[in-house]
Amino acid sequence: MAQWDGLTGRITFNKTDGLRKDFNLDIISLKEEGTEKIGIWNSNSGLNMTDGNKDRSNNITDSLANRTLIVTTILEEPYVMYRKSDKPLYGNDRFEGYCLDLLKELSNILGFIYDVKLVPDGKYGAQNDKGEWNGMVKELIDHRADLAVAPLTITYVREKVIDFSKPFMTLGISILYRKPNGTNPGVFSFLNPLSPDIWMYVLLACLGVSCVLFVIAR
Repeated sequence: MAQWDGLTGRITFNKTDGLRKDFNLDIISLKEEGTEKIGIWNSNSGLNMTDGNKDRSNNITDSLANRTLIVTTILEEPYVMYRKSDKPLYGNDRFEGYCLDLLKELSNILGFIYDVKLVPDGKYGAQNDKGEWNGMVKELIDHRADLAVAPLTITYVREKVIDFSKPFMTLGISILYRKPNGTNPGVFSFLNPLSPDIWMYVLLACLGVSCVLFVIAR
């Protein structure tokens, strides 16, 4: 059995399959202030998470509970629409649609309170030549809104300045075209790769070469 001391501790290989045994692996969590050891994995005992990290870790459900979030959105059927009613509506009751249903469900699960506001300029968010943003992206950058719930397309440029969740819907846009009808090859199908003009030039070239060879042979 081969063994020696390495950077990760005692390195030992068994004789049967040549795999390393009796070793530990540290579980590291990357945080804003640096890395932190949150557990250890041993080849014999398996995974063991440290209790201290569990006490310090914040549950996202607890962190959002009873918090009021400003939500920016844009009118776009069927995602966000004005609710039709004979009575005057106020606040979040003014709107309906898929995004509002999704936001309501998230609020029930995570326990936060939300205030929906339409983006003032009515735009999704684009960057001009000076690097300035508009629309919902600007609302998030300037901290006038905590999150945006809308049919906002995920692009590389937008991902540089804001964080996206997993997409809740895909468009599946595609190009449709008619399938060509199959035809049986004709007698002169071998002529199709070249245009009639090219075949005429080839024929004239053959005749010219034949005449030159005939003259040379005489």
